[in-house]
Amino acid sequence: MSDKLTKYKEGSVRELWTIAYPMILAFLSGNLMMFADRLFLANYSMAAMNAAAAAGMAIVVFQYGAATITSIAEVFVGQFNGAKEYRRTAAPVWQMLWFSAAMLLLFGALATWGGPYLLADYHYADQGLPYYQWLLYFAVATPMMAALSGFFVGIGKTRCVMVIAIAGNMVNIALDYLLIFGVDGWIPAMGAKGAAIATGVSQVIQVATLFVLFIGKKHRDKYGTTVWRLEPSLLLRCLRVGVPNAIGHMLEWTAWATTLRMMAMAGEHYLTVAAIGQSMYMLVAFGFEGVQKAVTTVAANRIGANKEEGVWSVWRSAVKLLLLFGIPFGALLLGWPDPIIAEFLSTESPPSDIVLLVPMLRITALGVFIYYLVDGFTWICVGVLTAAEDTVYVMWVNGVTAWLCGMLPIWVLMVKLHWSPALYFLIISFYGTCNALIFYRRMSSSKWLNKTDALA
Repeated sequence: MSDKLTKYKEGSVRELWTIAYPMILAFLSGNLMMFADRLFLANYSMAAMNAAAAAGMAIVVFQYGAATITSIAEVFVGQFNGAKEYRRTAAPVWQMLWFSAAMLLLFGALATWGGPYLLADYHYADQGLPYYQWLLYFAVATPMMAALSGFFVGIGKTRCVMVIAIAGNMVNIALDYLLIFGVDGWIPAMGAKGAAIATGVSQVIQVATLFVLFIGKKHRDKYGTTVWRLEPSLLLRCLRVGVPNAIGHMLEWTAWATTLRMMAMAGEHYLTVAAIGQSMYMLVAFGFEGVQKAVTTVAANRIGANKEEGVWSVWRSAVKLLLLFGIPFGALLLGWPDPIIAEFLSTESPPSDIVLLVPMLRITALGVFIYYLVDGFTWICVGVLTAAEDTVYVMWVNGVTAWLCGMLPIWVLMVKLHWSPALYFLIISFYGTCNALIFYRRMSSSKWLNKTDALA
């Protein structure tokens, strides 16, 4: 039986694209959903959008930190699949589902007591706190979805993840409109709270659908997906690889959340530029997110099959895809950013604010594009390092660079020296460039291969 993931040459652009494109569309769907969230909230009120952006960054540290841990199931699924140990491929997923269930305690505590400590004062009671609490009520769905998706991605069956994600996000957008603005006589307008409820409901639907497919007869017979027992040794191995990865991400996200609080301290225009810049980034980041997932999947399968020499061809193919995606994204962000900017400034913004913000946001669009390129390059390298279980290195680099090369310059230049808000994403691009250079050097050293050998 062939152990190839696709019918195309191993490590080729076509092989990587076959694995990546469903994930790219799934991430596009998710990012469009978040973009629609922000756009609806901006049209509801600029205060609601800014408060949700700041509160969302406070939550992402914990919610997506847990999801980063559980998504490590993809690596072990890929390694078992590459080694043709098919009856073991579901075991890492179950370990991560048990871990997700344990996260209910953390999310409940954060929802009940965390708001005063984690949120800025900006529209705290009316928009920020309700958004924060309702996202946390549903937060356990995020790591569960990452674990279940990791199974399908790890065996190279990414189309079902794409279809479920797109359907779930369409539900989210529909609920967004209904719950944010309300329906006269039927549903009260909820603003940011409504956006959080819509997101939570759509995630629960996606988790339920993925789980039904996961335990279906086809996968049950080949992969043993109903063997749900807790395996402490495998759980610990998943955590040994996943926790450093998550800590690195959490340190990075904490730095991002802190920079947003700093921008709020600097003034409303600073926060508005940062929030709209983040929304622009959501619009283009799906490309490398999907490619990075595919890189991890293909590299993990190569490593499981003892074909480590093929990993560099995967890396080169991923860089080619990143640059190809950069062509339309560059045209959008550098050539025609004004239609996107106008959507965020089209409601209650006074003319004087529009005159001030539009030039700043054009420069922000340039910064977003530069960051897309360097961050995409970074995460292609990280995709390989993660597949090789070299996540302790990823943790240290993410943690150190996010604070020294990202947050510290923002604090000095934005808060203390009051540089223009337009430079926010250019400073973030400097941080991204530092990351890209460090991770490329790690890839070139081949030290990551020793990590796989040590844990084999």
